Amino acid sequence: MLDNSFLSVTLQIGKKRVDVNLKSLIKGGISFFLPADCLICGKSLEPLNRSFICEYCWGKVKWLTPPYCSICGRPLPSEYNCSDNSSFLCGECQVRPPYFKKAFIPTLYQGVMKEAIKLFKYKGKMGISRGLTKITRIYLDHSRFSLPELNLVIPIPLHRRKLKERGFNQAEIIAKFIAEYLNLNLVRDGLIRVRFTNSQTQLKREERLTNIKGAFKVKKGERFKRKRVLLVDDVYTTGVTLNEAAKEIKKTKAEVYVFALARTP
Repeated sequence: MLDNSFLSVTLQIGKKRVDVNLKSLIKGGISFFLPADCLICGKSLEPLNRSFICEYCWGKVKWLTPPYCSICGRPLPSEYNCSDNSSFLCGECQVRPPYFKKAFIPTLYQGVMKEAIKLFKYKGKMGISRGLTKITRIYLDHSRFSLPELNLVIPIPLHRRKLKERGFNQAEIIAKFIAEYLNLNLVRDGLIRVRFTNSQTQLKREERLTNIKGAFKVKKGERFKRKRVLLVDDVYTTGVTLNEAAKEIKKTKAEVYVFALARTP
């Protein structure tokens, strides 16, 4: 058997010389031409599909459709008149209006979308981001005329400890795509997480409020003054995390909007 050192070659790329392990190169080439199976249904992926999920399963993603709350996107009972969704407010937003102006949310957090986000977020299946950004692009194209004139895009930050564990911030990947697609400035360090918090997944709303309180802090807030800011996260559950972050940003006299890939039904 040949050792790895024997399988190393040097490639000339422009003015740079790059060492490449042939074993990894061959393995990558094989996986490129012989795609793996869909992580949702188990069927073979189409050629050149590097998103880990087949087109059929992506087609089963459930979009958030009216009627829903015009501020937070909470799905409303079907008896609401779908022809005029602009004035609908859920009970929560009527009693406790959030610190943000409006939430933009493409899909429901169930079925394929729920599994895709979990695989991306917790299993590090980075190829899934291709499908998620495609959904985001379709939504942005469809909603272009209803979007406000935004200035900045800010991802919900992870605490440095969580970032070290996961290796990436899924909200930042989505935010980066949105910023580039809409030709806006992405501010990675404008909002920082100053306190480590437990996972919100299994907590009830009141427990989430206590858990996330005081977790965020704005850095160099003058950058946000009188700007329209889009705050980005992956999932909108109760909205507690996004609302707490929006509260801090709003202290700079910014106008805050939020975007999440999916909302719990």
